[in-house]
Amino acid sequence: MKLSNPWPAPFTINARSPYGWRTLNGKRGFHHGVDVGGTFPVTVAADGVVKHIGWSRTGGGHVVLIDHGEYVSANYHGAHRTGLKKGERVVTGDPVYLSGNTGRSFGAHLHYELRKRGGAWGNTVDPVPFLNGTVAAPVIKVDGRLGRNTWREMQRALKAQHLFHGRLDGRPGPITYAGLQRWAGAEPDGVMGPLTRKAVQRKLGVKDDGVWGRITVSALQRSLNDKSF
Repeated sequence: MKLSNPWPAPFTINARSPYGWRTLNGKRGFHHGVDVGGTFPVTVAADGVVKHIGWSRTGGGHVVLIDHGEYVSANYHGAHRTGLKKGERVVTGDPVYLSGNTGRSFGAHLHYELRKRGGAWGNTVDPVPFLNGTVAAPVIKVDGRLGRNTWREMQRALKAQHLFHGRLDGRPGPITYAGLQRWAGAEPDGVMGPLTRKAVQRKLGVKDDGVWGRITVSALQRSLNDKSF
């Protein structure tokens, strides 16, 4: 499914508030959507039906959920109640409301989520691949865990760039590490040491402390999903 950005140009996703694990105000937590700062008209990302209109003073403020069938868009922190009605059919580009600072918010912005069928809270996927049309659906779950699926997709991406010539088995070793080092601009010695970890972090645009925690791995998974790896 292809989505249109529910925010206008030149507004973009805040670098510190992507989908996945992040640190906000000194606390680490999983961010189920993406944040776009500022005040702007929020629009419908794809054809669908208005599933829910809500209000929470201590949560998402003015919230609107739109059911697209396989996925559900969730829009948070509107400046005012939407003019849409529950059950109303909408098409891409229809107005939802202005982004705002309602609910548990620290400044005017849109928090946008893409939930799986049914729209249950927390049952989310990374919306970016759907918004930029790079893939029909995310390849791997952005969970901050460096498991075999993540390594396999890393191997696949490295092979596509002719940086890896081994098997796509999700089991990293010297050949995989050397390919990753070439991608990150590190010495390709096949040893996964702190210098390599820092080089990869710099390439991903996260803190280069040499420690691959959930924030680094989430950034890595996002880059694999949106094909920027």
